[in-house]
Amino acid sequence: MQKSIFLAFGLFFYQFSVFAQTPYPQNDFRSPVDTTLSLAGNFGEIRPNHFHTGFDIRTNNQEGMPIYAVADGYVSRIKISAYGYGKGLYIAHTNGYTSVYGHLKSFENNIQTFTSNVQHSKETYEIDTLLSQELLPVKKGQLIGFSGNTGGSQGPHLHFEIRDTKSEMPINPYYFGYLIADSVKPRITQIAIYPLNEFSSINGKNSSKKIAPIYKKGKYSYLKQDTISVNGEIGFGIECYDTETKSTNKNGVFSIELQAGGKRIYYHELEKFTFENSRYVNAHIDYESKQKHGTKIQKCYISKNNKIGIYKDIINNGVINFSADSVHWMKFIVKDYVGNTTELMLKVKSNSKPIPDKTRKSVPEKFDCLKENQFNTDDIKITIPADAMYDDVAFTYSKRGSVPGTFSPIHKILNDDIALQKNISISIKPVNLSDSLQSKACIVSVNKKGGKVYEGGAFADGWVTTQSKEFGNYAVGIDTVAPKLKLAFKTVKEQIPDLSKAKKIGVIATDNLSGIRKYLATIDGKWVLTEYEFKQNLLFYTFDNPPAKGTHEFKILVIDDKENKSILTFIFTR
Repeated sequence: MQKSIFLAFGLFFYQFSVFAQTPYPQNDFRSPVDTTLSLAGNFGEIRPNHFHTGFDIRTNNQEGMPIYAVADGYVSRIKISAYGYGKGLYIAHTNGYTSVYGHLKSFENNIQTFTSNVQHSKETYEIDTLLSQELLPVKKGQLIGFSGNTGGSQGPHLHFEIRDTKSEMPINPYYFGYLIADSVKPRITQIAIYPLNEFSSINGKNSSKKIAPIYKKGKYSYLKQDTISVNGEIGFGIECYDTETKSTNKNGVFSIELQAGGKRIYYHELEKFTFENSRYVNAHIDYESKQKHGTKIQKCYISKNNKIGIYKDIINNGVINFSADSVHWMKFIVKDYVGNTTELMLKVKSNSKPIPDKTRKSVPEKFDCLKENQFNTDDIKITIPADAMYDDVAFTYSKRGSVPGTFSPIHKILNDDIALQKNISISIKPVNLSDSLQSKACIVSVNKKGGKVYEGGAFADGWVTTQSKEFGNYAVGIDTVAPKLKLAFKTVKEQIPDLSKAKKIGVIATDNLSGIRKYLATIDGKWVLTEYEFKQNLLFYTFDNPPAKGTHEFKILVIDDKENKSILTFIFTR
């Protein structure tokens, strides 16, 4: 079935790939799975703080599906983490590209043995190891592992990427001949219109306008009240998604184009981008609307500091200056990766009358996003590096009383609906913090209900300082509470559990604030490989090399980010 899909779309994809900047190989790679490809997520779709860098391939919502090398090459990197891609493999190929396989449950035996040896030699579960080409060579179609749900995965699937080996830039796998059965046109859910300065207006007001077009029988229409009058510098945005044939999953689209009067003024397509620039997704979308309403509106104009590099044929950064009395037709063109196209026309009436002074919003002096900005008082110091913000921002700050568990006022730095590309530095002077608590001091963010989230930081020279990529409410907090540990299985008091038939020893580990940073498990004083599944607060040891028959001691030490320690010890028999 899968081969027929490749053949059916082969001619089309050859034509499609001609438009790519680079001639990508079309026949080098096979599928990493033996089932028909179906995607839970595709390349470039909008994710929290990043564009998605590959395919999320469905594995029937189960773990353990065989995963195969897509071409000849060698395992060039093995990275295992409790977060991110979890158990990940990287295979370098002779054609200059590297394939990546994330969230695996386990590796093929030879790869697993090599990995275990590295983990045992370093006495750590988390590793990031680079390999030379003679260590673990693989052939096209060779079994390399089994699908899983490790790391930051939200459900069983395979995360699959293709990268340029030299630059490590992720490239849309569609360009290499991977095509999914898709005869469904993208859907448009919302159009947005934005006044881009204090002199711009939409329907006489200096505020944005959202329109949800009516979709019926494959056609879009508007309500009468959706007639738009505009003046001044205006930007547009669109919320849209794509689905595959016989699927309801809402994936990303390949390209978005905006025309004004038949002329292209904005266009982007998702061929490739760098990991370094992926966070610019927050400049690409209406971040404020995402934070407040959960939307994914993609702006059809470019922020002052947006370096994502996916834009082409842009006129005036996609901004239109409406100043005459006339009618304008805006045309949105949305395409998926196989060329299915949806078009939507929007009529706007421009007028020559600027917004009245009495309704115009006054704008205080702004911080230039391309320069370093600082704000200092007697009890807080803030440094915003150059290029940390995406647009110039009118800086606002306020403070209020402390909440239980904090040692400073609550400092409000702008709002959390303003995105950041880089860390800002925040230093807060603590109040009534004893010398004995200084090593436990940290910065916490505080929500509307007084809940606290650990933001890191350390005390030095009378200040607690941290780095953060979010604006919001901050205060000084402390973490003096050690992690809590308990066995993941029930035991009977005063009885030594018999684990002769057990496959694992599991420990539930939770922490109240700063989070688990280190852990160490031993059996009879000898280090044992313990995995961490943070989604379940589970630390577990698998009996890969079971101890001899008899009585044994299992001991685990867990340390949080403020060096609070807990130890759990129990006796068992095998």
